[in-house]
Amino acid sequence: MILHIGGASTGAVLVTVVAIFFLIFAMSFAVGPVPEGERRFSSAWVAAWSRASLPRLLVAGTFALLLFAGSAVSGGGSSSDSTCDAPLAPFTGQAVSEGRMTSAVTTFGEIAAVARAGDAEVARSLFIATDAHNFSHDVSPALFYADRDLSRVLCQSVIALENEIAGEVDAARIAEAADRIVAALQAARETLDLSASPSPIAGVSPACAQPIGAVTSDPLTEERILAASEQMRQTAGQAASGDVTAASNAFAGEAHNITHDIDGPLRQTDAELAVALCESVLLIEVEFGGTPDATVIAEEAEKSAALLEDAGRALGIVP
Repeated sequence: MILHIGGASTGAVLVTVVAIFFLIFAMSFAVGPVPEGERRFSSAWVAAWSRASLPRLLVAGTFALLLFAGSAVSGGGSSSDSTCDAPLAPFTGQAVSEGRMTSAVTTFGEIAAVARAGDAEVARSLFIATDAHNFSHDVSPALFYADRDLSRVLCQSVIALENEIAGEVDAARIAEAADRIVAALQAARETLDLSASPSPIAGVSPACAQPIGAVTSDPLTEERILAASEQMRQTAGQAASGDVTAASNAFAGEAHNITHDIDGPLRQTDAELAVALCESVLLIEVEFGGTPDATVIAEEAEKSAALLEDAGRALGIVP
């Protein structure tokens, strides 16, 4: 069962179980007792061993068949299935822009072309040495909340290509996976409408003028947003009481991380709200990074908590 959950196919699980039972019974066959007055491998010894082993063999066979059936029903075969239930982890903090999208589509098209021509090593180099792979991860969080089916297609295709690049480098399979990524990214371009993405916003700090990168691939859930909001309020309370160290500890981790993770999807829905949240969190970070003003931290943490809940409502995650 552990093998199956880890990504092994149904057939692999069955073969492994059968092999284990075979080794167990082979050992018992080799070291089992010999009937008195008989020699090992005699007809009497084989008959006695068979009579003793038959019930165990039946139990083992039944168990293996039940495991096979359960494994098949649970849908084994691809380790990417559960991985793609959440966004791919972003690789950089760069903005998901039309320029990067165009470059990635072009590069994956080149990867498919050179792989189809039989040059798998050039395909590997293009995948590793360019921004295309990074972008396929960076775009995943925003796409996940805009179109989960399309996000899953992109995720599974990227993982398939990664496996080929890391394995025996089958040129035909690399070409197929790269073609699927190109198609998924072209659809993602329309879904996310990157061509309409705003230029850096005048009057806004450079750090918040464009989307900031996610720092985890954890899904944005109501429970996660509300828990982070509560941690923000704990940050505010600790700062208001004068305990800046405790406030810093409350802010570090999920309260901080989710403000990055939610930024990309939120900018597609409410850019003004995304900027406001980013600016508020930035002020908190600046205070903790220098000589902290507990009053500023308390005020901005309360503000960030409310903005985070507003962001959850804007995305339809928090009622």
